[in-house]
Amino acid sequence: MTSGPVGRPDQSMTLINEVMQSPLDPGYAAAADSRLRSGLSPATGHRSPLLVVMAVLIGSLLATSALALRAPETSASKVKAFLVGRIEASRAHDEAQSRLIAGVSREIDIAQTAALSQQNQTGLAAELSRLELAAGTVPVTGPGLVLTLDDAKTEVDPKNPVVDPRAATGPDLGKVMATDLQNIVNGLWQSGAEAISVNGHRLTSRSAIRFAGEAILVGPRPLTRPYVITAIGEPGSLIVDFADSDGGSYLQSLKVNDKIRGDITERDLVVVPGEPALSLEHARPVRSAVTKQTRVPTAATATSPTPQTTETSP
Repeated sequence: MTSGPVGRPDQSMTLINEVMQSPLDPGYAAAADSRLRSGLSPATGHRSPLLVVMAVLIGSLLATSALALRAPETSASKVKAFLVGRIEASRAHDEAQSRLIAGVSREIDIAQTAALSQQNQTGLAAELSRLELAAGTVPVTGPGLVLTLDDAKTEVDPKNPVVDPRAATGPDLGKVMATDLQNIVNGLWQSGAEAISVNGHRLTSRSAIRFAGEAILVGPRPLTRPYVITAIGEPGSLIVDFADSDGGSYLQSLKVNDKIRGDITERDLVVVPGEPALSLEHARPVRSAVTKQTRVPTAATATSPTPQTTETSP
């Protein structure tokens, strides 16, 4: 038994063999041999003075361009930081003044209660407490509920996690609007709520929930998400009556149709703060039940009437 001629194992890989054994193109190889035969170096120098000068010029231009592009951004960042600092300082000042006003108001209330007690005006003190409660100038504690409202979750595309705000072509139905808070708060009043606050701001007869640009305001104060509504009312019945009211139906519609998140829980004890912005504008003395009549002596003329003055305790 005779065997045929044995071929090379890599006979079928001629292209790869050629690339590995002759990586240089024949034309380049011929040009290099020609330079050697003429007495020149095999390749041109990559460190010629002209090339170095060009590299330095290009590097300088790139550095100058980078600095020129960074200058406006740095200036804008400084302006932004300055404005943010002013806003934070003003906010801290406002909070400090609000705490001062609240402290002075408490001192006035204590002095007023003590003055009424010393004058045996217990009925007047009780009426004043009732009016303060109705006006919303004093904090209230009691059983109630807490309703948390927030925008719908944003659906993010895994392939494009960056949300482009310019891609929106219509109104954002998943965003909580001022009218939503108005309808829900009105439903709570309708269901028997005695005191309501939104994000810690007491609602009174002088409060207004409204839109200002992209922000929701309660009076002059802007709100931030999530919107926490605290209401005081009869335990057990307030949450049931709200679910059956127009406000409860409106909230359910927001959750089902617009995917707005709404969570409501019943609490044994909640706190609704007072409204510090309300202040006394008009006052008049109250006549005491006991008045003293003093008679002024008659004048020299007999025909003049006898004037009288009435002395009342404050």
